[in-house]
Amino acid sequence: MEKIDNDNKNDNENQSNKLEKSQSMEVDTTEIKTTETEAATNTETTTPTTTTPTTTTPTTTTNNITTPTTTILTPTFKIPENNEELIKFATEQRFEEGTIDYRNLIFRLESMESRLFKNAHIPTIVQLHSIKVCPRCIFRFLNIKELSIYQESYNTLSHLIQFIMFNQKQKDLHAQKQEENKVEKKVEKEVEKEEEKVELLKYDPNNNEKWDNFVCCCCLGILQDTNNKELFLDEFIVKMKSSGYEFQNYSLALSMPTSTLIREQSIWYYLIDCFPNVYNEKKEKSIVEIKEGVKWVLGPIIGRQLFFQFKPSSDFRGNMQFNHEETKDDHQFLLNVQSSKRGAKRQKQSTKRIKVPSADSSNSVTELLGNTTKKEFELHGIVPPTSPKTKYSYELSFRHEPVFLAGKYNKYVRDLSQTPWEYDDSSVQDLICKDIKETFKAESILFSTSGREDIDVRMLGDGRPFYIEIVNPHRIFFKNQDFEKLESSINDSTKKIRVSNLQLITKKETTIIKDSGGTKQKNYRCFVWTSRILQPSDLDTLNNLKDIQLKQNTPIRVLHRRSLMVRNKKISKLNATFISPHFFMLDIIDAQAGTYIKEFVHGDLGRTLPNIGLLLGNCEADILQLDVLNVDLNFPSNRK
Repeated sequence: MEKIDNDNKNDNENQSNKLEKSQSMEVDTTEIKTTETEAATNTETTTPTTTTPTTTTPTTTTNNITTPTTTILTPTFKIPENNEELIKFATEQRFEEGTIDYRNLIFRLESMESRLFKNAHIPTIVQLHSIKVCPRCIFRFLNIKELSIYQESYNTLSHLIQFIMFNQKQKDLHAQKQEENKVEKKVEKEVEKEEEKVELLKYDPNNNEKWDNFVCCCCLGILQDTNNKELFLDEFIVKMKSSGYEFQNYSLALSMPTSTLIREQSIWYYLIDCFPNVYNEKKEKSIVEIKEGVKWVLGPIIGRQLFFQFKPSSDFRGNMQFNHEETKDDHQFLLNVQSSKRGAKRQKQSTKRIKVPSADSSNSVTELLGNTTKKEFELHGIVPPTSPKTKYSYELSFRHEPVFLAGKYNKYVRDLSQTPWEYDDSSVQDLICKDIKETFKAESILFSTSGREDIDVRMLGDGRPFYIEIVNPHRIFFKNQDFEKLESSINDSTKKIRVSNLQLITKKETTIIKDSGGTKQKNYRCFVWTSRILQPSDLDTLNNLKDIQLKQNTPIRVLHRRSLMVRNKKISKLNATFISPHFFMLDIIDAQAGTYIKEFVHGDLGRTLPNIGLLLGNCEADILQLDVLNVDLNFPSNRK
């Protein structure tokens, strides 16, 4: 009887343990708040006499036992701030077998492995992983150019690397088992039956090898942390949002530490030594650049968060300068190698000086690597490279490509130069550009025009075409109303000039002005004095001329800044109007661009032939006033 009681007691304890285990599994990821815990186990009838908390509502069962209800709270995870806690958080994350998260992870790992690593050299992955190369750099050395895999989280990529290595290990064990079976079994059928019993183990992410808190020995953590919110991404996005620029899309220009080139070469030589049948020194390296990997990761992420599209050739560019103080002198041994070569040849002075300071350009280091053999590199350098103790630092700046503003201007005075003089703070350029620079919030401006008039020449008619290159503008979005206000602001500030038809143009459209130098034509009006007394009929000589061919030697007044040469120019027609015996008005129609009009009138001591004095009977002639009436160039087009 005592034995039976003990057996019943043991059965009750086992059932109780099973019930407790089942309950603990159900509330593993939830927090259960209850009132009195003893109420659930009390077998006596209870009646609540006090107000219960809001999280608990007592109910009475058919056995008159009061059971409190429970409030289940969804678990919240706080992402750790520092790198060590972050890795611990990621590696200790548990996946309960059979759950959706567990199945999704396994499915993604299988998909990526079959899609991207079907023909990959798995021993390379194992070897690179052993020397602390981060997953993304492993993909670079495998020359994987699938953008999506670089964008995966560090947690997923670590599982992927271990998933691949685990499956390869299982395949190797399976192959080894098959060989053992072939030796042990003499009958082929028995071998096949034995092989059927051999099953490959499946990867369990909960048995994942714990990650060390290491810095990638190749990218120095640059590519390793690219999409890490806490360590890099959030800070980058905040800086981009507060840049103060207007832009439609963006690109990235990256400058890497020169030590990444040294370390990449070191790992390449290491792979050649480990797998000479796979990697060959004579074969060109096929490795994805670090900067390309960073762009592949950052581009879509920033586009999704800031709603801007990543475009490799965008006008708006983020400039990232990466630095790594600990490894800045990694390339110095290459200098010693080159110096020893020159010393062996007893060259006191090298015909090609190689200067590579600690912060030199990547091009110089690449040149040094090209001049250093594998044997020399391994003798004086470190193969494979060691993992650094510190991570990179970076500087981020932004810059927008120039935008171009076009228009026309008129000048109504005879004491205003087109561009600033050394001792004069007023010019056409200054009057136009002071408001434009402020409006676009630009760093600087460059003013270009279709020709130029002298300080004492007015620009009348429709105006002279011009465009302004606006360097590094912060504002680029404008409407027609904005340009109308800008025109009014400039025109109201002075009576000396007037601007019209302001509009944004493309860089390609600026070539219209640049390429029109020898084709465009201009109309002029000037007042001429002659030493000879003229009659109205004397001007018929000028009016009857057409297609006048000129030979103009470089004028004396510009000889200090123009090359000495004879220029052939053409004037289509002259229209002279009599004013008085010594004065007349002369319209010069369709003069070829670059014609020196003043010299055509007074002759410039015979350096321009023919000239007005010579055409009127070998008398003296001089120009009193000159105006530009028209520049025959359809630029810019009418504002829409």
